[in-house]
Amino acid sequence: MHVSGSEGKSQGIWKALSDAGLVEIEPTQFPDRINEVRHVAMGLLSELLELQNCIAERESVAHSLGTLKVLQNKLGKPDQSG
Repeated sequence: MHVSGSEGKSQGIWKALSDAGLVEIEPTQFPDRINEVRHVAMGLLSELLELQNCIAERESVAHSLGTLKVLQNKLGKPDQSG
């Protein structure tokens, strides 16, 4: 069976979401899961800031934190990390 480019990309996205456990949670759990991920990402960013040679990784984590903030805003749920 042949899969077109957009269908293949869509399947890849769903696979990534499934692998991350994001399609198996209830929508009401998204705010809590986002806060959990933010907490882990902040810890990782803190560790990376202590290293001098991890610039790309720091940028990636910082970008991820920004994306999580956008998701929080779309859900209309304020940040509960303190």
